[in-house]
Amino acid sequence: MWGLAGFLVFTIAPGIGLPPELPGVPTAPLLSRQIWWGVAALATAAGLGLVVFRRSVPASIAGLMLIVLPHLIGAPELEHVDTNVPSSLSHQFVVAVTLTSLAFWSMLGGLTSIAFAYFDRESVKRHPLRA
Repeated sequence: MWGLAGFLVFTIAPGIGLPPELPGVPTAPLLSRQIWWGVAALATAAGLGLVVFRRSVPASIAGLMLIVLPHLIGAPELEHVDTNVPSSLSHQFVVAVTLTSLAFWSMLGGLTSIAFAYFDRESVKRHPLRA
């Protein structure tokens, strides 16, 4: 679940407003995009935390509002983009980046849970009265 949460926070939520761009494609200024990306990731993490850990209707509503807020504000964009890059290539790039990120976060979540389970078993073996 932690890997899925990482994927949602760091790939899906920011990617909705600022999809990955191919190098050389004109985009909005870097600093404004970085700030928006950070706000989107932070708001999504906080929103998911409220929904999952607080488990109350007001907290869930606040969490969903936090998740949606950066998208209502909108990511920085150029008004008009002239590029020779085919849209199909941009689409393939977004799909490749998203699938790679999904694989990374899935492996990280899975390996982390295996490591925690292993260390938890070792802890019980060393200190059986604490279990």
